[in-house]
Amino acid sequence: MPAFTHLEFHRTGIGLVPDGPGSPHTAIYVASVPGSGTLRSCTCAVSKHKTCDHLKDLSKAVAEVERAFAARSWEAAFEASVWYRLARLLFEGNPQASAKVRVLRVPREPAPVIRVTAPAGDELAEYLDASPARLRFLERTGKAAPDGERIFDRAGLLERLALFQATEQERMFHKAGMKTQRQTWEESFWHRLAYHCVREAETAGEARGTFHPAIDESSGRFTFTYRRPDGEAVVRFVVPRDRVRAALQLLAAEYPEQADLAIRPIPLQSIFRVTQETELDLEVRPVIRALQANGETRFFEHRDFAKFRYGNLVWIKELGILAELEREGKERKFKSPVHMRLQRSQVPSYLAEHAEALDKGLLVLDDPLRDRRVFTHQDHIEISLLDLEAALERSWFWLALQYGFGSDAVSLAELLRAKREGLPYLETAEGWIDLNAPAFRELDRLAEAVKDGRFRFPASELLRLQAAAGSAVRVAGEDEGAAKLVRLLELRPAAPFAGARGISTPLRQYQKHGVDWLLFLYQNRLAGLLCDDMGLGKTLQVLALLVTLLERGEVAEPFLVACPTSVLSHWRNQIERHAPGLKPVLHHGAQRRLAGKLQRGDVLVTSYGVLRRDAEALSAIPFALAVFDEAQHLKNRGTQSWQAADHLVADVKLGLTGTPVENSLGELKALFDLILPGYLGSDTAFLERFVKTAPASPLERDAPRPGERLAELRRVISPFVLRRLKTSVLDELPEKIEDVRTCALSADQVQLYRDAVAGRGAELAREIEQAADGHIPYLHVFAVLTLLKKICDHPALALGDLGRAGELASGKWDLYREILDEALGSGQKVVVFSQYLGMIELMARHLEGLGVGFVRLTGSSVRRGEIVDRFNLDPDCRVFLGSLKAGGTGIDLVGGSVVIHYDRWWNAAKEDQATDRVYRLGQKRAVQVFKLVTEGTLEEKIAALIERKREVMASVVQEDSAELAKIFSREELLEMLRDPGASDGGVRARRGNPIGSGFRYR
Repeated sequence: MPAFTHLEFHRTGIGLVPDGPGSPHTAIYVASVPGSGTLRSCTCAVSKHKTCDHLKDLSKAVAEVERAFAARSWEAAFEASVWYRLARLLFEGNPQASAKVRVLRVPREPAPVIRVTAPAGDELAEYLDASPARLRFLERTGKAAPDGERIFDRAGLLERLALFQATEQERMFHKAGMKTQRQTWEESFWHRLAYHCVREAETAGEARGTFHPAIDESSGRFTFTYRRPDGEAVVRFVVPRDRVRAALQLLAAEYPEQADLAIRPIPLQSIFRVTQETELDLEVRPVIRALQANGETRFFEHRDFAKFRYGNLVWIKELGILAELEREGKERKFKSPVHMRLQRSQVPSYLAEHAEALDKGLLVLDDPLRDRRVFTHQDHIEISLLDLEAALERSWFWLALQYGFGSDAVSLAELLRAKREGLPYLETAEGWIDLNAPAFRELDRLAEAVKDGRFRFPASELLRLQAAAGSAVRVAGEDEGAAKLVRLLELRPAAPFAGARGISTPLRQYQKHGVDWLLFLYQNRLAGLLCDDMGLGKTLQVLALLVTLLERGEVAEPFLVACPTSVLSHWRNQIERHAPGLKPVLHHGAQRRLAGKLQRGDVLVTSYGVLRRDAEALSAIPFALAVFDEAQHLKNRGTQSWQAADHLVADVKLGLTGTPVENSLGELKALFDLILPGYLGSDTAFLERFVKTAPASPLERDAPRPGERLAELRRVISPFVLRRLKTSVLDELPEKIEDVRTCALSADQVQLYRDAVAGRGAELAREIEQAADGHIPYLHVFAVLTLLKKICDHPALALGDLGRAGELASGKWDLYREILDEALGSGQKVVVFSQYLGMIELMARHLEGLGVGFVRLTGSSVRRGEIVDRFNLDPDCRVFLGSLKAGGTGIDLVGGSVVIHYDRWWNAAKEDQATDRVYRLGQKRAVQVFKLVTEGTLEEKIAALIERKREVMASVVQEDSAELAKIFSREELLEMLRDPGASDGGVRARRGNPIGSGFRYR
């Protein structure tokens, strides 16, 4: 079969390559152009008036091709080739756009080779063929010749053929700056490599080339070398690790007689058979399974296990074989050692390593070690006060500390000495203390507090010691100083709140408890975050604190309240209503000034904007207490507002917020750095311990799991954070039912979604994965994610053509109408939130068609109060349509009892705040909340991530259910950019009306 090196093929199209440097024009022939039929075209000027020579030459070539391929088309022959199927595997494991790969000329004997790498530098292939086909390889992949050889733009010719054969769907995506899955595959490096090799080797003769596997022992790369039928090497390419097994199976089936492809991995169990027995002076009885598994793990950790692992295969170079990892839960039948020799110095590490086997009775020790233990945690801590006067006058203490282990005790000074000397274990009468255990890793920071054998602890550090210890902290002695220590450790004020004359509103029991906690913080010159759920009276609790401090004579300076501008009137009104004896001083507006001296007990109320502009003047005033309302506005330490708040001089700083963590744990760290500087350590230490939760090394012993570290963080911050939920403290609120309703994509949505994910989504995922500096193009990523969310909402919304809503189907729209009809039919009022104005417009048109009264509230709405009042008070107004940003805060919608979140917001804290417009004090009916999620799409992933982050935040901030990050990690973004349904055949189309639901009660 002729090679046709003067032609290029794409789908049903054929392009003619110019026959010389002086003939740059190209002619193309396409057998089937979508919507037009056959096409013949040339770029030369002559072709505009008559049939040019290029078109004549091409017509002759097309006839030759048809005779050569007979009834079979080039496209069918290519797709049936082993190269095509193999390249598809490589593309799925490591998709690389041909236009973005790089080439480099590498000197090598007998001829130089062309090395192809990904943008990040990872090697993809080496082109070894030195024949004229080498130049055509560069031309087809769109690369300049490294050694200056003349290049014709064959890649451009292929792109021109593709342009004329673009389908309607492909043209639509092109206008949106995106590509379909098919286009992404056809423009990939692996498709071009397969195309080239089939063109050069497969079509030139009947014999096929062969593939030969190899493993690079220095890098672990798994490669295939493709050789022509004459044995000459053409190209060597790297196989993605998770595609090695599939590639081997594909080629072994194609070449059953080729010996080096007949690789049959043997089970790893068959390799590891420990039968050696050694003499001993310490007898070990049946250890068996757990120890054997540990030994196997250690074997691979010390033998570059990750380097030579390919999915569930692992290369053991010492044996020269591929081994197969066993499935979890598969029964093992191993013998185990029954004797071993241990020196005394080895005993504690041996006992620590096999603690689980000892606890389960799998490992039994003889005397004298039978009753010895390795302590990874103290049983208790005992503190003794050394300076009563300092404890009474100041908020720090001189202490002696003893750590208890069984019936024995070791001083903190002795533990620090042993750690300073680098000892891994410290021997006691009860056993050995593992100084590298997680419980003792923070002892080093206590070394800074030692002076002359005594330890100087501020109140905050003593509370941190107790929180981090996770065990009882005892106070020695019964004098006044010991009593103060006990109150401190129990978080109790010297005198509990018993009411205040200046508070005109009775406090609920949980509010009295909150005032007690605030008094405890103030009396010990500490700080805190009051994070009660919205509507629970954080402002009232603070006012009760201020009045109590004044009536008890515990303050001599004024108070400060800083808040968003929109909340200024709220504070003034709340003071007048609940604490009329307080004197509010509003510092705001263009004519503001601080000329008059503030008096004891005055409450200076200002906005964050004024705080930022008047930072120097305000920082010159000593305050008894600085209150930061809606403290989440100060979550970014790099802002001028945070820095202005940090420079304020106050005995105590207090933050009020219902959402202490919106985006990340780093925000919690920023708030603590503001109110309690230094308590959570440096940013680097905090990041390493609580954010980067993965062990630094697979060999790291006793590395805390992520959940354990978050639990530790919760304990550490718990003395300074108070969080209560409405559902926990308000019995009079009706029930709230959260119902996650799922639906499937319609046929109209399926293709839109698949092409968006496989086109621009896959391209962005590759860009993120290959970015050497970890850069994430957030603007482009969220543009794609937004398109995917719009597709899930309604095809008409995604296409920007609301007029087509009637002809295009949406699974979610059908589900929404069913829920709406049911709610209206039962006589309830409905509140609907969406983040897209176009979706709100579709809903408004639908309600107008039904003749149902409604209101809508968006960012452009005026007279918000009138809109809200009409919904709450007018019985004919049945539905409230609101954008999540405009309608999610600052309004009261208790007239409604059904909430529909049509699309999930990135930040569930905002979503929950919107729900709480309906579910709040004053609500008399049970509230049902519907959250709509489309199956098999990124909406499922968003919902899962929301719940995952919700659990993480709940483990840090007690009783918190409203915190999650709207800014996702790199791995989470990659997860959403990939096809969510790839494992089960892709996104799922709707058949009938497959609606499911999952109920959750709060």
